[in-house]
Amino acid sequence: MRRRGGDPGPREIVQRMMTTAASTRKHMSRFILRVLPIEVSCYASEEEISRAIKPLVEQYFPIEAENPQKFAVLYDARANSGIDRMKIINSVAKSIPGPHKVDLNKPDKSIVVQIVKSCEIAIK
Repeated sequence: MRRRGGDPGPREIVQRMMTTAASTRKHMSRFILRVLPIEVSCYASEEEISRAIKPLVEQYFPIEAENPQKFAVLYDARANSGIDRMKIINSVAKSIPGPHKVDLNKPDKSIVVQIVKSCEIAIK
């Protein structure tokens, strides 16, 4: 599925779903267990993940930020045992520019890296 110019992104769609569910107190679907707004998908390797995350870093973590963001990297891998967890976490954390800092307890943004054969990345 590709996004067109005026279409809402995954983050906006999930935000709207959660807001509607909270305000109406009704289930949107009885088959949804988890919704994760995936913004980028790539091959599950350190090099490809580093390359794929660059546009998201530019969008959510600008270098010239007035208020630097605190962030955490949330890593989860299933059906793929060939990747070193800490290599991926360190690679993602190093791609975030200087004024922004890691805070695992109270992050402003979470970078979600899900590996299920391929790699899916989201920032929420």
